[in-house]
This record gives sequence, C-alpha cells and structure tokens, in this order.
Amino acid sequence: MFRQLLPYLRLMKPWAWLLGIGIALQLIALASSIGLMALSGWFLSASALAGLSVVTAQTFNYLLPSAGVRFFALARTGTRYGERLVTHDATFRLLSRLRRHVYERLEPLSPAQLQRHGESELMTRLTADVDALDGLYLRVLAPSIVALLGIVVCGVVIGVFAPAIGMFAALALLISGLLGPWLAWRAGRAHSDAWQQDNTRLRARLLERLNGLSELMIYNRWHGEVDSLIKGEHARDAHEYQLARQWGNSQLLSHTLLGLTLTGVLGMAGWAVTHYGMSPVLVALMGLAVMGAFEAIALLPQAWQHLGRIQRAAARLDDIRERVSETSFPAAGEHQMPEGTRLSIDDLSVRFDAGTAALSAVSLTIEEGEHLLIIGPSGGGKTTLFNSLIRFVTPNDGAITLGGVPLHQLSEATLRAQFTVAQQETHLFTASYRDNLTMGQTIADESIMAVLDALALRDWLEHQPDGLSGFPDERGSSLSGGQLRRFGIARALLRQAPIVLLDEPTEGLDEATEQQVLNAIRDYCRGRTLIVITHRLTQLECFDRIAMLDEGRLVEHDTPDQLMTNANSRLATLCRRIDPELAGLMRPA
Repeated sequence: MFRQLLPYLRLMKPWAWLLGIGIALQLIALASSIGLMALSGWFLSASALAGLSVVTAQTFNYLLPSAGVRFFALARTGTRYGERLVTHDATFRLLSRLRRHVYERLEPLSPAQLQRHGESELMTRLTADVDALDGLYLRVLAPSIVALLGIVVCGVVIGVFAPAIGMFAALALLISGLLGPWLAWRAGRAHSDAWQQDNTRLRARLLERLNGLSELMIYNRWHGEVDSLIKGEHARDAHEYQLARQWGNSQLLSHTLLGLTLTGVLGMAGWAVTHYGMSPVLVALMGLAVMGAFEAIALLPQAWQHLGRIQRAAARLDDIRERVSETSFPAAGEHQMPEGTRLSIDDLSVRFDAGTAALSAVSLTIEEGEHLLIIGPSGGGKTTLFNSLIRFVTPNDGAITLGGVPLHQLSEATLRAQFTVAQQETHLFTASYRDNLTMGQTIADESIMAVLDALALRDWLEHQPDGLSGFPDERGSSLSGGQLRRFGIARALLRQAPIVLLDEPTEGLDEATEQQVLNAIRDYCRGRTLIVITHRLTQLECFDRIAMLDEGRLVEHDTPDQLMTNANSRLATLCRRIDPELAGLMRPA
C-alpha cells in the first residue's frame, strides 16, 4: 500500500529532524492531555473522598495536584502551538521541494510531450496533486505514529497502578486504532480515488474554460459549459457524500470500540478495588486516561479514508516523474561546436502519433546571414519545421546540420545560444517588463527603448506605471494581442544570437504597424540569419529567398524575383489571384 508513496516519503529526508520534532511535540501534547485527564480524574475522586471527614479534608494536599493540572494544561497548549508551527513549516518545505522536483521532471520534456497533457492538466498536477500529498505527513503518517505511541503512554500510566488493566487498555486501544482506520481505508479507497480523479478533471476543465472565457461568451457557449461543469461537480460530490457516510459509520464503530474499551477498563478497575484493595480514586484516573488516549485515535479513520486521494495524486505525479524526454543531448565533453551558422535540412520527415505526416522529405539549405521567408497555408508544416530547428520536435527521418554539425551532436547550451525565438504565443513572467525583455541578460535601458521604439511600443510603455520597472498583469492581459506579439519580437531581437526565428510576427497588425515591424526586424537582423514563418504575402522583396510549404512538402523555393517572374510558380499565382482557401489570410504585396 505504501510502496507507491515511498519516493515521496524519501523526499522528507532533509527535514526528517524537523518532522521528528513535530511528532515529538504531538506526542508531548497527547501525553499532556492524557496526564491532564487522568490527574483531573484522580484529583476529583481524591478530593471527594477527602471531604468525607474533617481530618482528611485538612490533611489533604490539594496544592500539588492542582499544580500538576495546570502544568499539563499549559504543556498541552504550548506543545500544540509549537507542533502546528513545526509541522506546517516542514510540510510547506516539503511541498516546495516536491513542486520543484515535479517541475524538474517536466522541464526537459519537449513541447510535443507537454501538449499531450495540456496546460491546465499540468497546472492541476503541480497544484492540486502536490497539495493532496501534504496529507501524507500531516494527516496520515504523523498522527498514526503519535497514536501508536499514545497507546503505549496510556498503557504505562494505567499499568503503573494495575499492570493487567494497563495491558488490556493498550491492547483494546490498539485494536480500535488499527481496525477503524483499516476499515475506513478499505471502504473508502474506491470513492476517494474516484473523487480525486473527478476533482482533477474538473479543475483542469475549469482552467481551460476560464482561459477561453471571452470566446465562449462571444459565441454564447458559456452556459452550456457551466451546465457541464456543474454536472461534473455533482458527480464528484456524490463520491464526497459516500465518503461522509462512511466516515460517519467509522465514527460509530470507533466510539463503540471506545465504549467497550472504557467499559472493560472500568469493570476491571472496579473488580480490582473490591477484590484486591486498589484505591477507588484510581478508577476515574484509568477511565479518563483511556478517553485522553482515544483523542489521538478518533481522527485516524477519516485520514486513512482519504489515503486513496493521496495514492491517486502520487500515481499522477509518478506518470510525470517516470517520463523521459524524447530530446536527448550529448554528455559533457562529447558535444561538438558548429563552424558557422549554415543550416542544412536533408529529407526531413515528421509524423505525429496518429501517423499523420507534418513534414515529408523536406530539403532546404539556409546560408549564413540569409533572410528566408517560409510561407504557406495554416497546417502546411511551417511551425513543425520551426520546432524541428530548435529541437522542440524530434524528426522521424532525415537530418538537420548547423555549421556542418548534426543538431543532435550539439549540447543544449550550444544549441540554445545559436537561436533566438519569437513564437506565436508570448508568455510574460511575473517579473518587471525589463526582466521579461532581457531574460537574464545585461542590456542598457537605452538599447531596450530603442528596440521598443522601432516596434511601435515606446508610447505604450511610457503610459505604464513605472515604465520598464513596472509589472504586467497576469498573462499580459493589459497588452493587446498585437502588443504582446511585438513584445515577444522585441525580446527575440534583444538577444544577440546569430539565428533569429520568428513565427507569424505580423499576425493581427494593421498595415502601417506591420510595415514598421518588418522594417525593424530587417534592420536588427542585418548580418544575422533570419527565418520568418508566415501565411501573409507582404514585403516579399525584403527577403533573400522564399520557400513555400504545403501539406508538409516543400512546394518551391527561390528568390522573390525568380518566383514572381515564373508564371507557373505557386507564389506568382497567389499574388495574381487569391486562392479561395486562403481568402482573408493572404493578400498580395
């Protein structure tokens, strides 16, 4: 049962001392509770008996027991407070390490592998599934250990006065502490597992729908999605209801066992008083000691009932932990260095998991410092070629060489140093605009503002609070789609890499802004290799060569003049007459 959870238990090792202190404080708090109740029971009984006569009332020492009661009360309060501080601090440290551990497994995976899960699914695993594991220590492991030790303490307290009764009390409490949680786990694991699955699916779907809320509202699809989400919530809550019923049954069982244990202890204590001369004031002590020890056992059934959730969360995280990146890089000392930045693509083929060909036998050479425009309809394979160049996608056949060296023989640092990239979607981090643009580089503010000015972003930035030192809204929601795209281009142009890759850099821009952006790109890429992917036919003459991809195949490639003067070329045909399939997407220069 715990085999699946062992890797996560091992993650606790750096803070084992802190977790141990938390368990020790819990045990002291429980022992104080047992001592408080036991001593209070003895004190009340002894006081009652002492009051039967004047002599015993005058000689009875009530100061020492009352001091003991206060000591145990203060010790219980103090250690409980300290235990909360220590255990929650340890748990937060553990969750932090666990999230980092999961992220470190995610980070090497290629975007193609990550897309199989989806952004919302991955976010759910990093949050909800990791959070579910905090119950492993807080609600299962530590309370179970403390309960076991508390049973021993209770047995010892009673056993000091009557060993047989102490053994019986400890054995009966042990049966209660094992039977109740085991039955709760066995009865609840299916519903608990199903609840965790439904909850994670619901969270992932909700995140996806919230990300597309504006589109859903525009097309009046939000109400249908709400109904679907509510239906999923009801399915999840049905399992929660069953778990609540089972928890009620486990509480009934636990308190029944407590009643039987208490009856047995009091019966044996009464027998010892009448037949073996044991002091009658110890009867209340023993009964209340059992009730104090039961405090640690009462919560175990519910904790173990939810163990299925923890196991399901661990299984989902294991799925990520066990994944191996499809993109591997050579070990240190085994990689090669490229000589120049000449790119050679030879018979490149990429197929998706379903067998659909994204690229088919594409061959193309891009000389150092050349400006290449790759055009074609959506779904033609442009972005797949783009991702193959930066090894976000692993080709099925063919090869790509950079400076005469195959890409797979370059170290990751060397490969990443050769390219600067602006993809269609620009992600803004929770950092200042300056940090989002420089990405760890040291770049003067004057240089940053010059790039922003060239991309028609200076006026926008000057209206932002604190300028470059300001922070964007979440996901860059304060920027329009065109501004966010130009922000990504600025980030790419500021990085001094020899090869610049831009995916749909002018999508969503008006003609004047598009002209300004293309001029800025051309100016900042002088002396650098530039590869632009687009489906728009604008400023073709600004590029050294044009390559057209359609249905994953390289249809044609040549200089703009050669293609435009060839009446049979696809480019010339498109410029004379817009292809119906591309209406609204392509327009003549």
